[in-house]
Amino acid sequence: MTSKTLVINLGLGAVILALGAGTYLTATAAGSSSTATAARTVTVSKAAISSVATASGNVAPQTTTVVNAQNCSGVILSVAATLGQQVTAGQPLVSIDPTNAQNALNAAQAQLDSVTAQGNQQQVSAAGQVATANQGLVNAQQSATLDASQQSAAVATAQKAVDADNGAVTAAQAVPVPNPKPANWQDPVAAAQNQLAKDQAALSQAQNQAASTQLKDKQQVASATTALGNAQNSAASAGGTNVTSAELAVETAKANLAACNLTSPVTGTVTGVSATVGALTGQSGSSGSSGSSGAAASGGSAGAGASAATAGASAAAASGSGLVTISDTGHLQVVAGFSESDITSMKPDQTAQFTFPALPQDPAAPPVTGKVVSIAQTSSTTNGVVTYPVTVSIANPPAGLRLGQSANISVTTATAEDALVIPGLAITTTGNRQTVNVLKNGTPTPATVTTGISANGRTQILTGLAEGDQVELPAISSTLDTGSSSTTTGGGFGAGGLGGGNRGARNGGQ
Repeated sequence: MTSKTLVINLGLGAVILALGAGTYLTATAAGSSSTATAARTVTVSKAAISSVATASGNVAPQTTTVVNAQNCSGVILSVAATLGQQVTAGQPLVSIDPTNAQNALNAAQAQLDSVTAQGNQQQVSAAGQVATANQGLVNAQQSATLDASQQSAAVATAQKAVDADNGAVTAAQAVPVPNPKPANWQDPVAAAQNQLAKDQAALSQAQNQAASTQLKDKQQVASATTALGNAQNSAASAGGTNVTSAELAVETAKANLAACNLTSPVTGTVTGVSATVGALTGQSGSSGSSGSSGAAASGGSAGAGASAATAGASAAAASGSGLVTISDTGHLQVVAGFSESDITSMKPDQTAQFTFPALPQDPAAPPVTGKVVSIAQTSSTTNGVVTYPVTVSIANPPAGLRLGQSANISVTTATAEDALVIPGLAITTTGNRQTVNVLKNGTPTPATVTTGISANGRTQILTGLAEGDQVELPAISSTLDTGSSSTTTGGGFGAGGLGGGNRGARNGGQ
């Protein structure tokens, strides 16, 4: 090898070594750049945020009324009700042959006439008994008065005799005894005392007689009073019970006859007709109204039992208990199954919004809204998913909405205006503690926060941050980071900062 060739080879080797070193350094730098990422931050800003729970169900009336034959049995003569017909309260629906009801009324009226005649006779007899008993009381009272007068006079006469005898005894005691006593002499004191004893006995006898007569007269007056009371009671109830029962039977028969012409008890839409001309009706009770909540949809899907208007009408027709079913289409609702996690934040009167997949969407039309009416206490489980039936009223149903159509419901469960919000992925949760990394002088510093509403990847911050703070977001690979918006200012969120939103939630104020 010549010196010239050696020099050329050495020069080429140096160039190759230089190129290799440059390539190595470039590859090393590039590799280092691919593994390192720029710090991504987001500015804490204020915005409106809302949490929304969603589910699906079917449109149903709030109430459904089943009109049946009540107590009129016979052949159906005519049917005026048709499916879809709008009816008002009192409008004729079905006419039933009134022959049986009219015969029953005639029999009830005849029975009433009979018991009324019997009652009149009983009242006449009772009135005579009252008059007799009243006269007996008058006689007993008069007899008692006369006896009292006579006995009082006898006692008074006996008392006067006793008083006179006491005076005679006193006068006899004042007469001196002759001495010597004549052979035929009688002691005047003894004679006066003997007479006093006789008259005192007569007085006691008169007093006893007066007391005995008074007791007898009281007993007779009491007996006559009781007899009068019994007679009066008998007169008051004479024929009354039987007449009252017969009158009730007549009123019932009249009502049954009137029920042969069935009319609508409410205003609404006819959603079921099972009555047919020529069919025979039975006695099946009276009309009834019921709510139409039905069973809630499981797992948020349209429930098979949610359209209670149609299902209820079919069941009534199948059982023969209802001739016409009327639904209150002026007041509609949807019963849908909401997840157990949504139920914890739901309560009556919360605002709801509806969409109907079967109806064309009119962007200019106002939203269809409503309110939560009730939340069931018991749940249903389908494929491991627990849901609770929630009844939601429809305030402004759109034209063309039909019973049974599918409806999607969004219920706003929480709302916050001017809330401090950050992307949820910036929050680290450890047990019950939540933290974020706040940039202070360019250095990430952990800060403990408390959170509120979470929706669409954003989370409300209640404490721990202030508006304008810079919060660090998790790093992402440069192969995924296009660099289009790695940092944000003025409250906007960078790319990748809104992922992982909650099911059934939305952001307000956007």
